[in-house]
Amino acid sequence: MRIYAKTKSGGDVNMSYEGKYLLDPRYMTKRDLQFYYRYYNMTKKRKHCKKIIFVVLCICVFSYIFIDFNLKTKLINLRDRFEFIARIDADYNITQAYFIDLPGCRMPYFPVTDDNIIQFMYRPRNFTCKKALIRTTGTNALELNIDEKDMRELYDINDLNEITCNYSEVVRVNDQRNRYLDAVPFKLEFNKSTTLEANIEFVMVECWNKQIQSFYKDFFFFVLYTKRATEMPPYGITQNPKETISSSSKEGQTKAPVQQERGIDEPISVMLLGIDSVSHLNFLRQMHSSASYIHRKLNYVELWGYNKVGDNTYPNLIPALSGFDAEELDISCLGSPKVPNRIYDKCSLIWKRFKDAGFKTIYGEDVGYLSLFNRQQAGFKKKPTDYYLRPLLMEMERYISSEKTVNVALCMGGRRTVDILLEYIRNLLPLMKNEKFFAFFWAVTMTHDLFNMPMLLDEDIKNLLATFDLQGVLNRTIVFLMSDHGIRWGSFRKTYQGMMEERLPLLIALYPSWFKQKYPEAITNLELNAKRLTTPFDLHATMLDLLDLRQIEKSRIKKRTVELNDPETSTFRSISLFLPIPINRTCEQAGIASHWCSCHQRQELPTNDGRVQRAARYIVKLINDRLKDHPQCRVLYLNSIMDATVAQPHHKIVKELGISDYSIDITLRLQTKPGLGLFESTVRMSTYGTALTGTISRINLYSSQSYCIDDYALKMFCYCHR
Repeated sequence: MRIYAKTKSGGDVNMSYEGKYLLDPRYMTKRDLQFYYRYYNMTKKRKHCKKIIFVVLCICVFSYIFIDFNLKTKLINLRDRFEFIARIDADYNITQAYFIDLPGCRMPYFPVTDDNIIQFMYRPRNFTCKKALIRTTGTNALELNIDEKDMRELYDINDLNEITCNYSEVVRVNDQRNRYLDAVPFKLEFNKSTTLEANIEFVMVECWNKQIQSFYKDFFFFVLYTKRATEMPPYGITQNPKETISSSSKEGQTKAPVQQERGIDEPISVMLLGIDSVSHLNFLRQMHSSASYIHRKLNYVELWGYNKVGDNTYPNLIPALSGFDAEELDISCLGSPKVPNRIYDKCSLIWKRFKDAGFKTIYGEDVGYLSLFNRQQAGFKKKPTDYYLRPLLMEMERYISSEKTVNVALCMGGRRTVDILLEYIRNLLPLMKNEKFFAFFWAVTMTHDLFNMPMLLDEDIKNLLATFDLQGVLNRTIVFLMSDHGIRWGSFRKTYQGMMEERLPLLIALYPSWFKQKYPEAITNLELNAKRLTTPFDLHATMLDLLDLRQIEKSRIKKRTVELNDPETSTFRSISLFLPIPINRTCEQAGIASHWCSCHQRQELPTNDGRVQRAARYIVKLINDRLKDHPQCRVLYLNSIMDATVAQPHHKIVKELGISDYSIDITLRLQTKPGLGLFESTVRMSTYGTALTGTISRINLYSSQSYCIDDYALKMFCYCHR
């Protein structure tokens, strides 16, 4: 629509006839009106929409810049105030600051879970192994493990008559080789077992279909144990016909009788039950059922200061099993590391001592290639223990392993690999209930490779401990539930807490009730050592004490404690956990290289250091925040900083690993005004923020300065208005 206008010489607009009447609604047609309103309304909306889009874009850009900046600088931390309220209380639990807080070692506390850890946690994929065709039953028999439907679906077999099977005994030659004896044919039948020849420990079974094609191969074990003719009563139990049997938590089952009296010379069995690559905190984090069962049902001591002494499994278990570090073991019995295929037969390992003392000895792992003594060496020429699982695992890994992860196979035929070890342990229960024994069990496959995999082993460990308790094994055995180190790779390991957890493996000691009654000083020291710096060397010394229980009698404990604390004697690297470990023990004294030391180093800082200044201002701010609801108290200001020290990871750890997200603890003494109050506290500073690690202590008298307030917790802070 066009508007016609003419301009006079005076500058006034002279509307033409067309322009005057075309813009007048009285003379506009309906079509013109529609076009007019549509055109002008659309133009207004367009301009309005552009403004909205511009504002939204500005907000988005600003938000992105602000969030990115805050993530880098932590300028705003909404939780700081709530953390302060929880941490400043006078009854604050000091364990929330340090696992160990002693002159020789300050080991910082880490949470089991928090917002930073939860991002690494997830429920791992559960897995199932193809159901096995055959299973063992009794002491030396085989039977079908599936029904007709499973046989058709899993193995494409419609009729049992189509199957022919043989079994061959597997005989150990050495740790690298086994041999098979002549095959013996047998027939599979529903609801009927096949009894094998007597005294077979390991057996290989193979089956063929009607096309003479091998479709099934599996391996089985039998525990060769016969009770003695004159059977001993369960360990230390007084034979009393009137003795009542305590009922178990499981319906229809009964617990073994409780210890009543023990002879002076009666020994106690020892079990090392190991789970590979599990830190103490990750055990609590991932294995809730097992941890809860221990805490609720069993007598236990958790060793919070148990520090690894080497990188991987070998250098951390060798000290526990031999008392030597890896290099010392080379010198004592193995020879030069350059010599290939070294054997350990001449090495003085802990089970030899127990065997010489008349104990049955057991050694079982759920890996063959990665086993402790065979990863880079030839293992043992002779069978090292009375019961030894390796020959079977070696054949299973070679022929029927599946579901491989980074380093291990999760399935062996129709069973989870770890279930083979657990089944082996359960089959040894008759022996454990009636004989004195030393057992070393090590589970690798479920936990070795992934941070969250222990979650899938949780119920198995809980059920195993419950079985031990139910069968009376725990009433006659000291069990060390342990690990070698925390997870050694993955995204969580890259964090500072992940690095520290890798150095602090699991160690929990489980003991019978009667043991504390008979050796109260030993258990008191064990409980004391829960918050002391300990190592695998100490575990070895502890097992030597359990081999000779006279060493932990009251008089002997007292004498050994005096010797341990004698300043003229050299520092012991291996100290039994039944003795009080010195509070001034350092990593160097304990045989822990600085690279693996979890204790923070302490050094003085200048008071004008920027970190000290920030920590001091933070403490004064916390005090004033605490007092803000009490207007009768004056606002305090920082007057001076008297001295400051910093505790931080060893400089070699920081340098060699290139870590940047570690925390430091600054302990400082400062003076405020008015009132000249002297305060002392420790502040933990990290890339995630700043927080108090304990209480704020006042170290000079406040006398009448706080006359105006009755709150005991606040009197030391308040300076009243005059």
